[in-house]
Amino acid sequence: MLFLNNLKVETKMTTSTHSTFKIGAVSRITNIPIDTLRIWERRYSVVEPIRTNNSDRQYQNDDINRLTLLKMLVDRGHSIGGIAPLANEKLIERLEIHDQNTIRPHPKNTKRTVQVAVIGEVLSLQLEHFDMFDPSFSFTGLYRNETDFIKRNEDNDIDILILERPAIQGDQIQHISDLFKASGAKRLMLIYGFTNSAAMKLLKKTDYTYIQAPITMDHLKTEISNLIQEKNISNNDDFGFDLESKAPLRTYSNNDLIKLSSASNTIKCECPQHLSSMILKLIQFEIYSTECASRFKRDADLHVLLGNLTGHARSIMEQALKKVIETESKPMQHQL
Repeated sequence: MLFLNNLKVETKMTTSTHSTFKIGAVSRITNIPIDTLRIWERRYSVVEPIRTNNSDRQYQNDDINRLTLLKMLVDRGHSIGGIAPLANEKLIERLEIHDQNTIRPHPKNTKRTVQVAVIGEVLSLQLEHFDMFDPSFSFTGLYRNETDFIKRNEDNDIDILILERPAIQGDQIQHISDLFKASGAKRLMLIYGFTNSAAMKLLKKTDYTYIQAPITMDHLKTEISNLIQEKNISNNDDFGFDLESKAPLRTYSNNDLIKLSSASNTIKCECPQHLSSMILKLIQFEIYSTECASRFKRDADLHVLLGNLTGHARSIMEQALKKVIETESKPMQHQL
């Protein structure tokens, strides 16, 4: 396949839970309008949802997987009438044939790219058949469920873990956190169908990125790229900085730096004062470089480069300052 040469598409899709979903939830997850779902079922019998005593449709994970396959093929120009009678294995074969004819060769890149792992039945299936090329990241694994992920080959490091869940409850946050920590990933992105206020309150206390489904592949690509830049995840060297990328945004305002520079009464050493002073100086040179780029058109590219590299240097010093503050504050918090 496109991302993992050794990854074979599973022709039998297993389900990790026995959850069922109403038609509205299925519509959001698959991006198929409710009216279209009803027409597909009535005319082509694409799936057979469970009927409750009130005649409400209840869909299982297998139904969602099949509907996702059908939607992907319809989006690629296939008629629903022509593919509805096909088994899942045949639908996957058609996707493979279609995508083999549209895949473009990826340029060689000697830099270390950010490694992304994905857990989720629908999302992993979509990614196997979507040409998501970006030089800054690559997929190190696409897993149908958490069990498959736990059984993975752990030789490859993971920078970003993307976890897809149809629903997130408050009592599941700790399990998600434990899975994230065990993965060794630097950042976690949650793609969820539904949640409640209690779970959302807990999520807001974390630094996880969480996005409600449905999410397009282009949107997912943008979110991954933003996460790489915002969280400064390395795709170049062992120190966590890609010097060719745009410099990260500032962590501290001028007011913050001035306060920290005079924090000798609360922080034992004078490192915050020295670091704050250096950061302020680097910020001044960033501004100076920007002004030079606008004033001297002949050397504009050089000044833009200097300003950007200085921004990376400023980001390094900001992280150093943050580390000092965290380290020096721990004994004080323990005493209080």
